[in-house]
Amino acid sequence: MVWRLVRWTGIALLVVLIGVPVVFAIAFLGIQEASERQWLGQAPQHAAIDVRSREPHAVALLDVGFDSLAARLKLIEEAKQSIELEFFIYELDESSRLISQALARKAAQGVKVRILVDFAMPVFKLAPQVARTLEQAGVQVRYYNTSGIARFFAMQHRTHRKLLVVDRQKAIIGGRNIGNDYFDLSNHYNFLDSDLLIQGPIAGAIVDSFELYWASDWVTHPQDIAVDETGAPRINLLGNRTVSEERISADLRQHAAAPRFSTCRDLHFVTDYPGSGVERRKVYLAIASLVQEAKQHIVVESPYLVLRDDGVALMQGVLQRGVRLQFLTNTLHSTDAFYAVASLADSLDRFSLANLEVWGYDGRPLKQNQRPPASERWGVHAKRAVFDNRTVVVGTYNMDPRSANLNSELIVICRDNPELAAAMTASLKARLAQSRAITGTPGARGYDALIEGADPDTIFQMRMVRPFASFLDFLL
Repeated sequence: MVWRLVRWTGIALLVVLIGVPVVFAIAFLGIQEASERQWLGQAPQHAAIDVRSREPHAVALLDVGFDSLAARLKLIEEAKQSIELEFFIYELDESSRLISQALARKAAQGVKVRILVDFAMPVFKLAPQVARTLEQAGVQVRYYNTSGIARFFAMQHRTHRKLLVVDRQKAIIGGRNIGNDYFDLSNHYNFLDSDLLIQGPIAGAIVDSFELYWASDWVTHPQDIAVDETGAPRINLLGNRTVSEERISADLRQHAAAPRFSTCRDLHFVTDYPGSGVERRKVYLAIASLVQEAKQHIVVESPYLVLRDDGVALMQGVLQRGVRLQFLTNTLHSTDAFYAVASLADSLDRFSLANLEVWGYDGRPLKQNQRPPASERWGVHAKRAVFDNRTVVVGTYNMDPRSANLNSELIVICRDNPELAAAMTASLKARLAQSRAITGTPGARGYDALIEGADPDTIFQMRMVRPFASFLDFLL
């Protein structure tokens, strides 16, 4: 009897210690392979996913978060017919309440207002009971991809797109979600980000892409989500303003910052097609084409820098042509995404190449305007690049496999606009001046530069996941 118990205990331990990890490994490898091959056949087509216009457009860089909030509220206030918003994250805080209240006012005036929010559970906040208040005020709300854990691969696909369009004439696209930390209002941590304000006909194409997502099979009405509201916090986005919100609103009314416009005569909007499957991803191909066309210099800002084999091959090809390449990303101190830093730390040898520099933001506040920094800790979150001092890219695409293979992203390319390129280059230089050299320059300190300033617990977490970073990088 004892021997039988020992034997079955041993078998159970073998299953737990060996069998379960093997099953998980096979499952992850299958998902990894599916995320990188054209498993759904021919790529779907739609006129709205790739639109290039040579009509003159007024464009302005929105580099300062508070300026970007002011610009959003101004666009909403000017709306006469329609407002479309699509975001990965829609927080429940002061900035989201100010925006939600502005949207409700326009809906009351007869303006058609629609919000599409991704349903990624780790960051999802706009729950059905919260959305109900907006719906009652005339604001339509929909969720993108409500797949649960039972559809593990489908659940990995998200819409990471971020846009606000008014009357099919004016648009803001870029890296910012809706939340205090994107608009320089958080007391704990804020993002250095970047948006592009666009006035012109391509705004209509952005709305057409929104319509494609809004009508897709991946979209669900909040009332169709079963939720247990027992004990759920009663959050009213449209309730009376707090003292803090009144103070921010007063600051916004007195805010005199005016966007500095230039004219773009070659504007290109590219977005991914809704749904999972790598053949639906269009943004990566557009970026790869720009990289291959570069002749002298590329500067890229991305909060994460995780390159897989195809990205490394693309990078090596441009470097071998003598093109200088600079990356600005986060250190462990300037981001909470320790797993992404772990992946970068594990692949630093891939970035030790001629003509290549990698810089990590050191986390300090950056002097941007007269307003004092709201927090002591900051990180870069912009997804943008400058090619040969003439072509600018702004969008939602991170330098990571998730943006390349899993997420729906968007970008806007402004070609042959030295004025806009100079404005973005100046912004990038300011951020690079508060960054540490990781590779590619004399005195670059590699791993030590990546972890400097981070607290011991975060360093420990990063070291714990580092052995798995390369294996799981397709999910980062």
